Amino acid sequence: MPVVVILGGTMQIYAQKVSPVSPPQQQSRVVVPSNIVLPMAGPTALSAISASPSTISFTATDPDLGSVAGSSAATISWMTSGGNKNSTWTLAVRASAASFTNCATVPTSPVKATCTGVSGGSSGSCGGPVSLSTGAQQIATGKESNGANKAYSVTLNFTLTDSWSYIASSACTLSLTYTVNAP
Repeated sequence: MPVVVILGGTMQIYAQKVSPVSPPQQQSRVVVPSNIVLPMAGPTALSAISASPSTISFTATDPDLGSVAGSSAATISWMTSGGNKNSTWTLAVRASAASFTNCATVPTSPVKATCTGVSGGSSGSCGGPVSLSTGAQQIATGKESNGANKAYSVTLNFTLTDSWSYIASSACTLSLTYTVNAP
């Protein structure tokens, strides 16, 4: 079951059944403007969250093989202004549904996100791997930087644990939301 992950402030995952002679399908893209600044409850202003690359795919051809790694790592990025070095930021991820749209037998939980690196601010650290669910799950944290236009990024790897019970159609999708809390 090939799966394609589209990344952005909101991420969509596509799973599809593909025969060996199927032509490649055009992939959707999610674009998040990087110049939008969202006000926060405290003095910290936060830019839009972006993710790169915009597509990560999984090719799961035999469920007996277990987990399948995504085609590349993803980098989730944002900027802050007016941060305080004594304040902590967090990054969380959540799925929009418990299963893939158009593929009710494919739950979101077999897709696992693992943080492998944090940059920006200080004392950045990765949480443990999380299986995607509809509840927001913290995946990384760190201390904010003082000043304007301070960049942060978190690198994530995605894996898919395949199963014979997952029956994918030609258009399985799932949206993910990343949330940065920077008080």
